[in-house]
Formats: sequence, C-alpha cells, structure tokens
Amino acid sequence: MESNKSWYNIKAKSSAKEVADVYIFDEIGLWGITAQDFVNDIKEYKNQDINLHINCIGGDVFDGMAIYNIIKKRTAKTVVYIEGIAASMGSVIALSGDEIIMSENSLLMIHNAWGGAVGEAEDVRKTADVLDKLSGEIASIYTKRTNISLNEIKDMMDEETWLNADEALELGFIDSISDAIKVAAKYDISKFKNITNKEIYNKLSVNIKNKKMTEDLKTWFNAKVDEIVAAVGGDNTNTNADEPKKEVNVFLADNEDVSAKLSELEGKSTELNGLVIDLKEEKETLTKEVARLNALISKSEAKGTEINTDGDPTVIEDKKEDGNSLFFNSIAEMIKSRVNN
Repeated sequence: MESNKSWYNIKAKSSAKEVADVYIFDEIGLWGITAQDFVNDIKEYKNQDINLHINCIGGDVFDGMAIYNIIKKRTAKTVVYIEGIAASMGSVIALSGDEIIMSENSLLMIHNAWGGAVGEAEDVRKTADVLDKLSGEIASIYTKRTNISLNEIKDMMDEETWLNADEALELGFIDSISDAIKVAAKYDISKFKNITNKEIYNKLSVNIKNKKMTEDLKTWFNAKVDEIVAAVGGDNTNTNADEPKKEVNVFLADNEDVSAKLSELEGKSTELNGLVIDLKEEKETLTKEVARLNALISKSEAKGTEINTDGDPTVIEDKKEDGNSLFFNSIAEMIKSRVNN
C-alpha cells in the first residue's frame, strides 16, 4: 500500500507474517503526514512487525505526539531506522520503537516545542503554557529512554542539541549504529539555530564508503582465501601436464573495502621501504667511517710517527704501550658492532 505522498509509504510484504516497511521522510503535519492519515494506514498492520524508516526534520507537535503514541501502543514489534535526520518531532517518533538503529552518517536533534499565537496577551500566555507542557512531555520521553536526568535533558533542549550516531548511542537515545547509507539531503533547516546547510551536507555525506568490513565482505573474502589455498596447496599438486591447473580469479575492484585496505597496506609498505633505504644509507656511511679509521690505525702502526690530518685527533706510536691505537681499535669495533647489528 502506498499513499499519494512519495516520501511517505508503507510497503507490505507478501505474507502477514513478514515485516512491513514504513517510511516517514520529510515533515509531520498538514504538509506531510497527519496523525489521522497514519492511523488509517497503519491499522491493518497492527499485528504485524514493522520497520519504521525515519528521515524527518519534525513538524506539527500534536500530530507528532499522536504518531508516537500510536506506535508505542502497538503490540507487534517496531524497529526504527534513522536514515538521515531525526530532528524535533522526528526524534520523538524515532524513540517510539522497541529497537532504534541509526546509520553512522545520520543526525538526531532535540529542542523545545515550537508554536505561534495570534490574539491578545492572554492568548499568547495560554499558548506559551501549552508549549511548556508539551516540552515537558517531550523531555519526559527523552528521559525515560536515555536515563539522563530531566534537568540535563531540558538544558539540552533549551540549547537545541544535535547528536551524531556515536553521541546518540553513548547517551542512550539509540540501541546500535549501522553502516553509512546514501541520504537525500533536501531540507529547509533555516528555522534551526545551531546547524548550517553545509554542516548537514558534510555529515550526511561522510563515510559513505564504509571502513568497516561487513559480514558479506567477510564471507566473500574468506571464500577467496579458501579458493587460493585450495588452488595453491591442494588442487595444483597434480603432475598431469595435460590437466590444466585451477585458476584463481580475485577481482579486487569488485569490492571497494578490500581495495581500500590493500591501498592502505601498500602505503605502509612504501613507508617501510623508505626506512630500509635510510638504514642502508646509514650502514654505508658507517662502513666508510670504519674504513677511514682503520686506515689511520694502519698508518700509525706502520710509520710510528706523528700523524696530523684536518679534523682528526693526533696519533703517536708508543713502542711499549700504544694508547691511541687501543682507542681507535675500540672505536672501530664499536662501529662494526653497530653495522653488524
């Protein structure tokens, strides 16, 4: 079943025992999905588990609270997937789920209830009282879900607090984080005070090529490893020249994660090769120095006379006990030891 709103729909499975997918993307209320529309659409799935996908910047407080209560009262399981933004009433509806999963490139925002009033001062005061009451109810929902103190939650709401997936998980708003997904980032966030369009875009676009190796990738990679081991260690041990050996095809381009990992390893290999080259050059320098010192020692022993060279210490032969020769021999042995090690 699909409504006339392209961003709000319910995709029922072929069997009532299967999970139905419900998508709430965009705003709540008159310009999006009203509570009454939601009630009418969801009632036939009251005994069926649903996956509720949310990418919503909020909307009408009353419709949002009604939708929250509708989902909370369901006896069947509801798993919420935050896929982009769950802001304002979108974050309240997200907390209606039995389990809440947030993609790692999504955002969750909490703030006080908004509203306007037209009329005399008393009308405005009544509206303010209603908004305070609604904000209190919303704060209670956040507190029950997260176990954060009510005063702290109210402070966060006063400040309009934006949370990434890691922060939302740490504070208890969600149960787990899923891999990054592609998100349609078409929002009017001009009414919010603590975030810009650029910040929204940068966050929703980050880490689309996920760093974590998924279970599918692990399975694929392990299968390739088994194939290589079998080809090299087992199947290719035959001695029949007419029988072709098994070929192993590994297409690294088929998986960006593996390619990225190999690129990282290649970078480390290049770095290590550079260190090896530096060590070789240092060894050559030390070897030359050993040769130079040995030459000086040989000259001293052969001539038995004083030798003066620029930058070199004086070497004088002592027929009884040549201390300088012993000194240079010890220096040479020390350098040789460093080179050999």
